Amino acid sequence: MKSKGRSSIRTNWATDSLNGKRSIPTVRKAFAILELLCANGRPYSVSEISKIFDLPMSSSSSLLNTLQQCGYLKRDSQRHFSLTMKLLSDGMKALDQIPLRDVAEPELKKLTETTKLGSIGAVLDGYELVCIHKIEGPSEIRIASYIGKRSPLHATATGKAILSQLTEEEVETIAETAGLHAFTPNTITTVPKLHKELARSRARGYAVDDEEHGLGIRGIAASIFDHEGRVTAAAGVGGAVFELEKQTDEVIRAVKACSARISEAIGFRAPKKQPA
Repeated sequence: MKSKGRSSIRTNWATDSLNGKRSIPTVRKAFAILELLCANGRPYSVSEISKIFDLPMSSSSSLLNTLQQCGYLKRDSQRHFSLTMKLLSDGMKALDQIPLRDVAEPELKKLTETTKLGSIGAVLDGYELVCIHKIEGPSEIRIASYIGKRSPLHATATGKAILSQLTEEEVETIAETAGLHAFTPNTITTVPKLHKELARSRARGYAVDDEEHGLGIRGIAASIFDHEGRVTAAAGVGGAVFELEKQTDEVIRAVKACSARISEAIGFRAPKKQPA
């Protein structure tokens, strides 16, 4: 398998165009070397690079030295080359540039198609929740939200999904600053009860608005994490209580899967579960 991969690389280098557009073979060679070092995680000598990519020693040396000068490689006392942290730094900058809304839109559409419920994406802004995406479902019952609308964190499923990933101190600061206003008899209005509810949400991986912001309306949402593992948003669905009661388990699975896909698309990698 390895020899086939190397042969494919050499064939590509032999051309000076790709998909009808001109390319620079030397640049492609440099990136192929970086990809090799990324994939195998060990240092390589000039002679090894020369052999793997079927290059003259002088060309291999020039490419490696250039990558070192650019800050992507370092050379040890044995004259072996390995990666620096520059690729990681550049990758983090690229992840920061991925627009959340662009990533979330197609996933929220899938969520609505699956559940037949309206879906929303929301972010934390100061001490409030801000809707950044809304997809209407086929139901005549609409989610009382719109792009740009600000809502309380403690009384919404998306808000509680975000709060569940903050520290207790952060939650208490938000509660003290924004207040825990009662919208219905079901709204949580004390910090101890809010902490208890957020612990449940965190443990099960999703949050519920059980007629807490509007009577007759229920919502289910899950947290969205960025490439550093920080909660950055939440995605969820909402509808009449009777609509969700008919398919609660299916909706929960769909919401959690949607949030997981969005998180992965913006760089989050969930920690691997340890075997029991």
